[in-house]
Amino acid sequence: MSATTMRVLAVTNMYPTISDPTYGGFVATQMEALARAGVTVEVDFVNGRRSNGEYAAGLVRVRRAARSGKFDLVHAHYGLCGFICSFQPLPLVISYWGDDLLGTPNGRGGITLKSRLTLLMSLASARRADGINCESEEMRARLPRNVDRAMTHVIPNGVNTNLFSPGSREAARQRLGLDGSERLILFPNTPTERRKRLDLAQSAVQLLAREGIQARLWVVQRVPPKDMPDYFRAADCLLLTSDWEGSPNVVKEAMCCDLPIVSVDAGDVRWLLGFAPGSLLVDRDPPAIARGLLEVLTGSGHVSGERVREELAIERIAEKIIDVYSNAIARRAGRRQPRRQRTT
Repeated sequence: MSATTMRVLAVTNMYPTISDPTYGGFVATQMEALARAGVTVEVDFVNGRRSNGEYAAGLVRVRRAARSGKFDLVHAHYGLCGFICSFQPLPLVISYWGDDLLGTPNGRGGITLKSRLTLLMSLASARRADGINCESEEMRARLPRNVDRAMTHVIPNGVNTNLFSPGSREAARQRLGLDGSERLILFPNTPTERRKRLDLAQSAVQLLAREGIQARLWVVQRVPPKDMPDYFRAADCLLLTSDWEGSPNVVKEAMCCDLPIVSVDAGDVRWLLGFAPGSLLVDRDPPAIARGLLEVLTGSGHVSGERVREELAIERIAEKIIDVYSNAIARRAGRRQPRRQRTT
């Protein structure tokens, strides 16, 4: 089946809203790229943040839509959506995005009870899938069954390289009303989200100040995607201190804007930084992070994101997702083939 004839129902509990335009933006970007590639995509947003009852209602909607004859395949984003999409008849592709397989840390060395329940449902949904996508090898390894890992594709989310591209630091700072001489360490994460480890970032910047390097930890959140490139261009470096990640979009977007990165080893960051020498992978403790920041802030202040822009352009990733769809449809068709009778 060609991309131009595929009809896909995308089911997600993460999608941009008026009140939170960044929520699930990576899902929206991927679906828009698939539509530009010729796939007919309809999105069903299961707003689980409103209430858990949204999942039950979503299950009913998905079953009804799958039986309508309008679609060839269901693409579920996140393990909970994979679970509610397990009760419909069409080929199913599931994209796992992070804590649905890795869990949410509880701050005591384990994961939260809610996360345990999500993990159980995520693993149950994998048994029904005809195709699985994970953002990193770490996530793929968390799938316990060999058959599930065998059908899993590791495809990081792509980047809109028309939007996220190099630009003038001075011009970006002028547009944002920032001091042109201030050192800015960009921390583009929700500070209240425990796993992002704002505490590590703050401690490292305090140690940096003791070495005589004055820099501001610039915490940025809920900026619309269309405006975010100027924040990357305006900064001196990006800092990532998370306990875990899948394939962090902020790192890829920053690299596409030629911004140096200082990051702990989380998700596929080690692999990503290999595309742009000049960024640093550091240990997950304040002194090591501070040393990394010192090296980057006193260095050239520039890395080349050319290879990232080439390898992770959203159009290229869309082609890989379409291949996952084709394989899933063929896999389901193969399951339906009657067994040949043994002849004597």
